[in-house]
Amino acid sequence: MPKVLSYQHKTFIVIAVFSVLRLVYGYTLELNADEAYYWTYAKDLQWNYFDHPPIVGWLIRFTTANLLFHNEFFVRLGAIISCAISTWLMFKIGAIVKDERTGWFAGLLYTSSLYISINAGAIILPDGPLMVFWLASILLLLKILRSNPDIKEFNMLWCLFGITSGLCIMSKVYGVFLWFGVVLYIVFINRDWLKCRVIYLSAVITLIIIAPIIIWNIQNDFITYRFHSNRISMIGSGVHLKFFIKAILQQISINNPVNVFLIIYNLWLIIKGKILVNKGDVQLLLLCSLPLIFLVLFISLFRETFAHWSGPGFCCLLVLPAIGLAKDKRRDVPNVSIWAFIYLFLIASLSTVVINYFPGTLSLQKQGLKMGNDDLTLDIYGWKDVGLQFDSLYRKDVADKIMPPGAPIVVTNWYPAANIEYYVSLITKQPVYGIGSVDDLHQYYYTNKLKQRLKVGDSAYLIIPSHVFYYRTFGEISSKFTSFNTPLVITQTRSGIACQYIYVYRLKGFKGDSKR
Repeated sequence: MPKVLSYQHKTFIVIAVFSVLRLVYGYTLELNADEAYYWTYAKDLQWNYFDHPPIVGWLIRFTTANLLFHNEFFVRLGAIISCAISTWLMFKIGAIVKDERTGWFAGLLYTSSLYISINAGAIILPDGPLMVFWLASILLLLKILRSNPDIKEFNMLWCLFGITSGLCIMSKVYGVFLWFGVVLYIVFINRDWLKCRVIYLSAVITLIIIAPIIIWNIQNDFITYRFHSNRISMIGSGVHLKFFIKAILQQISINNPVNVFLIIYNLWLIIKGKILVNKGDVQLLLLCSLPLIFLVLFISLFRETFAHWSGPGFCCLLVLPAIGLAKDKRRDVPNVSIWAFIYLFLIASLSTVVINYFPGTLSLQKQGLKMGNDDLTLDIYGWKDVGLQFDSLYRKDVADKIMPPGAPIVVTNWYPAANIEYYVSLITKQPVYGIGSVDDLHQYYYTNKLKQRLKVGDSAYLIIPSHVFYYRTFGEISSKFTSFNTPLVITQTRSGIACQYIYVYRLKGFKGDSKR
């Protein structure tokens, strides 16, 4: 009689299989704009950056062996490892809430989420390490609910929560919602926790861990928080129902429509008493999840939001349908999970094919100066070819004494600056130098301080993809030089059809810039 695998073993198999699939998915695509930008974090390790806390940069520095390995595989490896760990943590959460069968279903649903398997699992974003520490913190809170305040384990768990929640915030500021959930739980559910001194110690531990973020922002006029507050500011914004509907559809899409339906349906069954579950567990999960989800939806009434912002909240709630699915003992992979995975594979495969093989551009601008305008697939396509073609152009310019060796590449915005730095300047050995405001340059505004300043009379290159060409931006940077040439044009093709142009300007006679 064949040996029956335990749910732990089955979960390990799912983790291994999907880790390989994520490696394949990641290997077939160039770095997108965000990934290339986070790679620049790893080049210059800091305690905080303009946009985000530092852990994503540290993780890339680790998986690339101190930047020794210059390959998308190693840049993304941290995301794949993080996703494997977080899937196991999801299994453990389901197991502690009910049993290992519940943990198995929680792991399946978690894996079928586009947010988890792609955004936090196949591409390198702060969300990868965020989910490790987010779920580790949730697991610790569930254990605290089951622990006696009079024993040492209770104190140890709270101290560990202080560490994991601090590291969660050091991954992405969303981690503060863990403590927000704890505060809500204390206020509305269990005020006896206020008497536990170890909770205050746990909060102090978190504050110590995130102190570098606070110190960096004090030193830099709280630029991170001013930037993010501007992204979500509702001052002067009217209600935009279109943004709200778009946000709902995006959140359903990225978290998998099957999973979202299962969360809502099983939460209703739990409220009706048709699924028996520990009341404290449900309360804790809801208080750590719903505030983030509802805040993003509320902001979307006034401003455009990003689908992945509420991802951690939805992932916690996947435990609820896992409890419902575990009641049926007939099948270990129910039909709803199969449909969830079909959706995941369909979207992942379709996106890969479109990015790599769609003939030409998705944009309505099929030709002209701004060809490819608003085609987001061009952020993640063709940069390797641009690097090789520009290298040939640059070598010829130096050989013909048209441009001096080592002439910097100037940029005005973090995108495409990061793609240029990863795919172009590392080949040509040219520095990438930012000219413009901190709001446009982001971290490049600060890394300028580590580079040799442009001197009056210097020459430089300006590289602009047609799909992000703006007359105003070009005018601002060209005005800082005495002359510039008609652009050299690198034509990018996809499936044999032109998808965009890369304009290369030779700028000469830098006038100087007192505002740099």
